Amino acid sequence: MIKTINGWRGLFALVIVLFHAGVAELETATWAGVTFFFMASGYLLTLKYPFEQLDGSSYRRFAGGHAMKLFPLHWLTLGLWLAAMAVLGLLTVKPLTLALNATLLHSWSFTHSVYFSCNQFSWFLSTLLFCYLCYPLLARWYRPLGLRRKLVIIAVLAVIDCAVLAFTDDYSRTALYVFPPVRLIDFLIGITIADAVPRLRQSPLLGKSENGTDAELVGIALLSALIWTFLTTGGALLSWSDAVLWWLPVAVILLTCHLYDKREGFVGKILASKPLQWLGGISFEIFMLQGLAALVFNYWVAPVLGHFGVTGVLDMVCHDLTGNMSLNHLALFILPIDILLAWLVNRLFTRPLARLLRRK
Repeated sequence: MIKTINGWRGLFALVIVLFHAGVAELETATWAGVTFFFMASGYLLTLKYPFEQLDGSSYRRFAGGHAMKLFPLHWLTLGLWLAAMAVLGLLTVKPLTLALNATLLHSWSFTHSVYFSCNQFSWFLSTLLFCYLCYPLLARWYRPLGLRRKLVIIAVLAVIDCAVLAFTDDYSRTALYVFPPVRLIDFLIGITIADAVPRLRQSPLLGKSENGTDAELVGIALLSALIWTFLTTGGALLSWSDAVLWWLPVAVILLTCHLYDKREGFVGKILASKPLQWLGGISFEIFMLQGLAALVFNYWVAPVLGHFGVTGVLDMVCHDLTGNMSLNHLALFILPIDILLAWLVNRLFTRPLARLLRRK
């Protein structure tokens, strides 16, 4: 794992949780974070699994191994969510919806109550599983193509993607946001960027300086400029926010992380720091457990804190500091609860299971 990429994973995981907890200003950064996760997955798989030859046996090993990285965590978080909802007397799930969710097929539905069913964040694993299953085929038949042909394919897919998004309403756009073939484009771009690295290494301008501070700042500046543009245009770019808007800054970030690996600049050293590496290591769990963390806070923590007036005091403090009530006690409490749950699940479930599977 490239440390700076892992650090970005941890950072984006925090951004996504804070947005869902009520910090509305982080909405566009959350879209960028989701794009990053899919692009980085394609990028890292390309570096680790070249798949120059493909046969049935190797495909089964790859698909089975990567499915086992997703299903156990999914089933655990699903079980915890169902148990919590049952205890609270809020459990109402249709058998077919539960079956689709349990088998990670629910992101293929265009019905909101299905693709966001149960633990609503599990759509990410459903779509990522499809990308994993497609990777050996892409590695065998897409990767040998020349860079120009790859760019033409991506350009055609981008035009189709943008054209569809431009003429869809908010409900349909959300369905497309989680739809596996749409997210496969992000994954495909990650593969293309990784394949372009050897050629870019020969460039007289890229990867030659002692550290990557300048390149890191370029990637952050591009990302910040898009977020600022989106905010200042009052959402006028909404139709494009799920498509090509985030590809360029995320591509620059991934390339910078790779080209300056082990000679990071100022930003890279922060991303490679132990706290962000630790957060990156449990980023999957952080993402998957945020809904459960919200339930824990809303139904078990908030009533106690509210009884002593703690949440009201925090609301007033946040309003005085920011002038905006969107940064509230929800964000302040859900995030640490989520991180604690993620750490426990990673330590007591994910890592022991991974060691067991390696022995098998």
